[in-house]
This record gives sequence, structure tokens and C-alpha cells, in this order.
Amino acid sequence: MSAALAVIDNGANVEAYRASTNAASICKQIVVETAKNIQGRKYVCVEGWQAIAVAHGCAASARDVEKVDGGVRAAGEVRRMSDGAVIAVAEGFVGEDEPVWFGGKDNRGKVHPRRLDYAIRAMAQTRAISRACRSAFAHVVVMMNAGLATTPAEEVPDGGFQDDARAVEHVQPEKPRFITDAQRQELTDLATPKNIGAATICRLGGIASLAEMPADAFEEAKAWINRQKVQPLKPAPAPASEILDDEIPY
Repeated sequence: MSAALAVIDNGANVEAYRASTNAASICKQIVVETAKNIQGRKYVCVEGWQAIAVAHGCAASARDVEKVDGGVRAAGEVRRMSDGAVIAVAEGFVGEDEPVWFGGKDNRGKVHPRRLDYAIRAMAQTRAISRACRSAFAHVVVMMNAGLATTPAEEVPDGGFQDDARAVEHVQPEKPRFITDAQRQELTDLATPKNIGAATICRLGGIASLAEMPADAFEEAKAWINRQKVQPLKPAPAPASEILDDEIPY
């Protein structure tokens, strides 16, 4: 066994990372615009994956489409255009258990006719291309920071994955932005016996009115009012008829 150690070219790694960063910026628009929204999540379509490959100086293609037990498969590969080197390979598969392609009733009860053979073979190639690109460039999709999933869109069922569907069903309702009418009334009921006006509460909270109080500030405002003692009432100004001459400032 050779005792020589492999030398890692950090400069090349930095250049590769910079190339991915540039690619993410160059093709972000087409990737985002062609992404497919399924069950509230966005998935990158083959056009987006190919755009990322081209931005890296690569080309993606499919070959060896064949019918096998259980469906149709194809091989996908990504080649560097400068020297033809293969940098990623993957398999695309369309299964006979997919009613959208081979006919039958899906999980939602919809009945689909069997698609023509050419369409099934074409989808196997499309999936192969997307999967090969995904294996090489998934990190670029993450770099785009656009909320995109890295699973190729062509692999996602029309109704999304079951886990995604359950997640959508259990989405928590958005919390209210401001306090409710009932909460405003509760603050008023607490403050009034202590002679604390709404203007005082608003001034301390930096808001123009109680209607603008953030929902997450309600408990803090309530606790503040409870800590206060009864405030003395300011004497009302004397009627004009009761003001003596020597009290007039002129």
C-alpha cells in the first residue's frame, strides 16, 4: 500500500462553491417561476433542474428506456460540456402502481385512464433527468433560499405525499396580530377602577390606541395594570366664574 497522502485542492473546492453560488443567482428566476406548487409546497420541475445544470456548464439527458417488472425505467446522467465527463447518474421510474399513468383509482377516489406508452416512457426519462440533476445540484436549490423542496416535482403525486397532506390538514391557524375587542374591554375594566386611562396604557406601549396593541403584548399590559395602585384623580379646572382677578395671568 502506498504511503502517499492525497492532497486536497482547497482552491478548486472554493471555485466549485463559488460556481454554485453564481448558478443559484443566475437561474433562480426560471427555477422559481417553473416550480410546481403541490399541497402548499413548491417543487423544482425538470426545466429548473436543467437550467441549474446549464449554469454549471453541464447538460442533462436520459437513455436506456426499458420496460421492466413493475413499470418503465430510464437512466439519467449529467455531463460536463467542456470534456463530456459524467458527473452524476440516476434512475427514473414510472411504476404500474401509479394510477395516474397506468390507470385505476387513486387515493382520493378519482379514476384515471391508462396513459399511452410514449407518455409513460417520456415521464420515465423526465424523472431520470430531474433525479440526476438533483443528485448533483440539490445544494444549489437550497442556496436560492426560495422555499423550494429538493424532491423533483415529477416524482410527487398530484395530491402530494401523505405526510404533506396530513401536515396541511393540521396547520395551526395564524395567531391574531392585534388584541381582540374582548381583550380591549378586559384591559379597560381593569384600568378604570384604578383611574388609569387608555391614553396612559397606549403611551407606555408606544401605540396610538388600544386597537393597535399587538396580541402578544396583552398579558404584559394586563400584568402591568394589576401591579398599579389606584391613581389619584386630577382636580377638574375651576369654572371661569370662580377665577379671581389676581389669578388671571396678565
